Amino acid sequence: MTTSERPLDGVRVVDLTRLLPGAYATSLLLGMGADVVKIEDPRGGDGLRVSPPYSETGESGLFLALCRGKRSVALDLKTDVARDALLRLVSVSHVVIDSFRPGVLDRLGLGPAELAAANPALVHVSMTAYGDGGRAALPGHDLNVEGYAGILGLSRGIDGATAMPPFPIADMASGLQAALAVVAGLRVAEAQDSPSTEAPAFRADVTMLDSAMSLTAIGQGTVMATGEAPPVPDVLTGALACYGVYRCADGTELALGALEPKFFARVAELAGDPTLADAQYDITGQDALRGRLTLLFATRPREEWLALLEHDQTCVTPVRTSAEALADPDLQARGAFEDVVLADGRTTTAARPVAWLPADGRALAAPALGEHTDEVLRAIGLDPGLLG
Repeated sequence: MTTSERPLDGVRVVDLTRLLPGAYATSLLLGMGADVVKIEDPRGGDGLRVSPPYSETGESGLFLALCRGKRSVALDLKTDVARDALLRLVSVSHVVIDSFRPGVLDRLGLGPAELAAANPALVHVSMTAYGDGGRAALPGHDLNVEGYAGILGLSRGIDGATAMPPFPIADMASGLQAALAVVAGLRVAEAQDSPSTEAPAFRADVTMLDSAMSLTAIGQGTVMATGEAPPVPDVLTGALACYGVYRCADGTELALGALEPKFFARVAELAGDPTLADAQYDITGQDALRGRLTLLFATRPREEWLALLEHDQTCVTPVRTSAEALADPDLQARGAFEDVVLADGRTTTAARPVAWLPADGRALAAPALGEHTDEVLRAIGLDPGLLG
């Protein structure tokens, strides 16, 4: 596949989502080549636009990260003319993705029957917190969903206290699942000879809770095998001293991921204390081993430890900030980053949402609210002046 070929080239996505899960889903679709037309309320648009922190140009960093390259069309879907315009757009598109609560699209006159009448071959993916079950009407954010899914119950430190997640796990998981549903739906729709005019060719309800649950396979495996909840912390979340984070003399930290005996033995050898390896899997001696490692790593600054260990089969790596990660020369050389254009023409750097595809060298900007309304409406044969 060349830089001019992407799996979703020619696919138009009508994006009715708001906030993080949908923005992540459609950024993945954009990264695979789709034309994402973001439908926003003229009264302020997507809430991501006002999410701090802000660049010097006043743009939301989160909006820049997740909405660059999309086209923005401002439509008040509570008006008949805007709904008619949307259905016209749907008729010449391939995908609709939304994040309304169950029933909202029906009340707007944009339910499955109306969408299918406009485009029988349509792929329609909805994103909700809990789906159409007993919690359908409940509001919910990532933290609530992680609580239901058992993720927060696994997020405990050695002291037993529940830790806040480092990023919105359920939000991002549902975004990933929604993008996967779109790709699956396009395959299904393409295979249908005579799609129905009563329902879209493919329909999926992707919930944050279901998506979050899909990430807990390790905990589920313990329940299936033993009938009991997994211990917290377990071997991958702090129970073993050979798999943890340690502070160095300069206040920075290292990630020690030496689970296998050969790796931990090499760490012990290079660090000058081979006897450390003898206690690697001594369950009753983990606190003592952790104490020894804590004292050991505190004797040198991080760069000295990395010079000694990083490239010598030890599974020792730096604990980086996001800024440090975005400056990684190896990732830069691999084409994992792309330029993002700020409102004043300057550029900044972000990770490409689909880095396994060849980079195309584009520098993408985030759209102003309604920036592409006239362009999109004229392209589908409508007069923008009808919106008033």
